[in-house]
Amino acid sequence: MPRISIVTPSYNQAKYLRRTLDSVLSQDVDLEYIIMDACSTDGSVEILQEYQSVARIVVEKDKGQADAIAKGFAMATGDMLAWLNSDDMYLPGALRHVLAAYEQGHEFFYGHVCIVDAQDALLRKRVAIPASFDDLFYGRYIIPQEATFFSRRLYEACGGVDPSLQYAMDYDLWLRLALLQRPMRLDRYLSCFRYHLDQKSSRRPDLYSREIQLARTKPGTNRPESVLKSSAHRTSLALRKLYSNVAQSGLRTTLTDLIKKKQGRLP
Repeated sequence: MPRISIVTPSYNQAKYLRRTLDSVLSQDVDLEYIIMDACSTDGSVEILQEYQSVARIVVEKDKGQADAIAKGFAMATGDMLAWLNSDDMYLPGALRHVLAAYEQGHEFFYGHVCIVDAQDALLRKRVAIPASFDDLFYGRYIIPQEATFFSRRLYEACGGVDPSLQYAMDYDLWLRLALLQRPMRLDRYLSCFRYHLDQKSSRRPDLYSREIQLARTKPGTNRPESVLKSSAHRTSLALRKLYSNVAQSGLRTTLTDLIKKKQGRLP
């Protein structure tokens, strides 16, 4: 059976950490779990010590989240790789579906996500849609990081995580992976993204956008700017996302969620 290696970068998320760890370790697969903690001061390290027999725990200073993820992947031995942040969770049985897809010959894929609050209550469902490299580049479609998986072969071939990035290391990696293989959408819910005000991505959306633009201008991934192409892909993505959400959740729920997103009450 193929092995899957999961890396969790951790820093001061003790209130959610156990739920993250247990969601990974409860998966019934050949699993390697690596947790990279940046010397947390909130009790996270003490929690991690309880898991030393079932996970590889590294407690050391790093240069940021992407640096921790890159170091974790450098230690990993699995055929498939992914990272899960220390406040998110995998759904039961998720990694069995991941390995089944890998055994069918797929090496870069993603699934749907449940968005939950600090108490694990479901806020909404994020339905992922099929996307090409041009959808990522021109439409700036963001594949859900917490439900994305890729082979070691592709990861090493594309150059891996850029440790200099602080916010859009996922989008940057997806672009380079998509040059090697079109990502495949698994029509399954694989993970839970936790929405709370302390998360890093909610603090500096301007920096996230800046790093997205940086990723689009890197050698190899850069393409000629095209207002027409960007507009066409963004319109297509918006319509496809709307259709997929209505199909999954119904029109009323979809419209309610859109209103809450506009009001800033949902991600």
